[in-house]
Amino acid sequence: MSHENIYNFANSALKDKIIIMYKNIKSKLTSLILLFFILTLIYIFSLNFLDNRVNDFCTKVFTKISKNYSSDKVVLIAVDDVSTDKINWPWSRDLFADIFNYIDDYAGAKAIVFQNLVIFPDSYKPEKDYIFYNNIKDKKNLINSFIFVNSNAAGDVLPSDYIPLFDSKINVNIVDNRTKIPNTNYKAVVNLPKDFLYSVNNLASSILVEDKDTILRSYMPVVQMGDKLYPSLALSAYAMYTGNREFVLYDKYLCSNDECKTLKVPISYKRAFDNLDNAVVGIYTRLNWYYPQGNYYSHKKYSAIDVLESYYALQSGGNPKINPNEFKDKIVIIGLNADKNVWEQLSETPVLTKQADIDVHAVMLSNMLKNTYKTEAPFDATLIITSIFTLFILFGFKRLKYNFIFALILSALYFIYYIFEYLMNTYIPPFTPIITMCSASILKQLYSIITTDKASEMIKKAMGKYVSKDVMKTVLNNLDKLNLGGIRTTVTVLFVDIRNFTQMSENLSPQIVTSILNEYFSTIEPIIAKYNGVINKYMGDGALAVFGEPIKDDNHALNAIKCGLEMTEKVKILRDKLLKDGKPRIEIGIGINTGEVFAGNIGTEERLEYTVIGDNVNLASRIEAYNSILKTSFLISQYTYEYVKDYIDTVKLSQVNIKGKSKPIDIYEVLKIKNER
Repeated sequence: MSHENIYNFANSALKDKIIIMYKNIKSKLTSLILLFFILTLIYIFSLNFLDNRVNDFCTKVFTKISKNYSSDKVVLIAVDDVSTDKINWPWSRDLFADIFNYIDDYAGAKAIVFQNLVIFPDSYKPEKDYIFYNNIKDKKNLINSFIFVNSNAAGDVLPSDYIPLFDSKINVNIVDNRTKIPNTNYKAVVNLPKDFLYSVNNLASSILVEDKDTILRSYMPVVQMGDKLYPSLALSAYAMYTGNREFVLYDKYLCSNDECKTLKVPISYKRAFDNLDNAVVGIYTRLNWYYPQGNYYSHKKYSAIDVLESYYALQSGGNPKINPNEFKDKIVIIGLNADKNVWEQLSETPVLTKQADIDVHAVMLSNMLKNTYKTEAPFDATLIITSIFTLFILFGFKRLKYNFIFALILSALYFIYYIFEYLMNTYIPPFTPIITMCSASILKQLYSIITTDKASEMIKKAMGKYVSKDVMKTVLNNLDKLNLGGIRTTVTVLFVDIRNFTQMSENLSPQIVTSILNEYFSTIEPIIAKYNGVINKYMGDGALAVFGEPIKDDNHALNAIKCGLEMTEKVKILRDKLLKDGKPRIEIGIGINTGEVFAGNIGTEERLEYTVIGDNVNLASRIEAYNSILKTSFLISQYTYEYVKDYIDTVKLSQVNIKGKSKPIDIYEVLKIKNER
């Protein structure tokens, strides 16, 4: 081979290798991108839909186990079913004025929080409204509610010329020290009656936020509209109770103005839904829930009707149902919770299917008074931890069983860590890292199975071009038994070749020889397989087929003869086709013998070959050679004849001397099948 040819060969081989490498890299990169895309979808889905549910379950369990009670400094007065059974709803506002008088004048509460919104004047009893307005003028410790909306619809919102008066009623100052100020898209205050606005002393937001699944898990301690910050009912009540009305809002905390020494509320931002189903980005904190003390409440609750009757009893010189000392120096939150009434104010929370909204405000207030919150871990920290663990699972172990075990161990350790952080009042996603890691392990195993199956199919396809598919199947089904050795068994051996093909091929081009042989073998191979035969080897223009092993077949002798007859007919058709294409005429000869052979693996421990060996194998090819002498095309030995004599028509030709046999044997020409078994 010349240097130029060697160079061209090497260059071609290098190009082929580069192309194969490129295809492998491209395939693996595509699979990796798809894998990470799937894991990202799983991560997002779990983070948005599963984590909160798992955390809700843990919250309910641990809250009940720990019996973490709320602050006894906060109590509730609810217009409940008992109250509305005695006085039909809606109540005139003078009744609430009486409740304020009892709590303030007789009980000496530190702060009174009125959660009910005063949006529309009472058109039926306007005189009762004036009683209410005159009453609240003197209540310096009373905090009334308002809410924002994210639209400027005329008639539904507070007129712009009332905004200065509205702002003057906000008696909590919040300094904005944030480096980034997201827009919460609140645009207006829900309308408040003019007379009410002149009379009220303190206003605070009663907005409650729900997650997408309509479960309330968080609270907005501060509400932003434009560039102004407004306090929530809980923050305003805390300010009134402690006397500290100055607060600072940082990027991650809402603090008292003493550098966060007495108050440090963790905050973050999210898109949520407020009382009016406005979708807004809010400044929120995850609530630290308390052990329920009955239906709807985790704080001590009194019925509004009992408070009223106590007030009237004291005014008439009688004994009250509720001792005024129950409210002394307390923060009292008043609101509606009549479950049978259309005006019920209830929310689903992690600890109660129905929790009174006044109790949700009380939960935030207790969190602030006890200075215990659920601090939320940064999103990027959770993402980084999950990514590192997932990458380690994907690439850390090659053996899949270790990979999956490691994923389970990591998941268990992470969940233990989650419980520890939960008990330390830190919220981390409980389920997303676990499901992401386990999904990564499962996807890796699926990928391995798919690629292994694909590789196996490619190997099978390639092997099928070199060895019999049946031999290959036997090998693949007995991978744990691949060793040297075999068995002695009785089989039928068929040898077929093209007569005088060697001399014929000398006058033909290599392309024509190859074309004839390919068409010839493509014709006979399916026929051999049809009758449970296995091509043991190709020998030039000849083929050696075995019936009865490795495919077990009790009728191997008869099936071999059926195969030979069908091959004869199909080759006649092929011969006519070749002649029409201008190619030479071909004739085949078939020889069949039945007898005991050795069938199994021969070779070395490094390289095995499945084959059949013995005189009975050689006998088939030697019998076939007599076709040229006797001018026949299909001969069988006397040993095969004994197996099939009742089913075929034959002509006994003569006894012949076969090399390797001490005595002559009979051979028979096969004519046709006369009886089907």
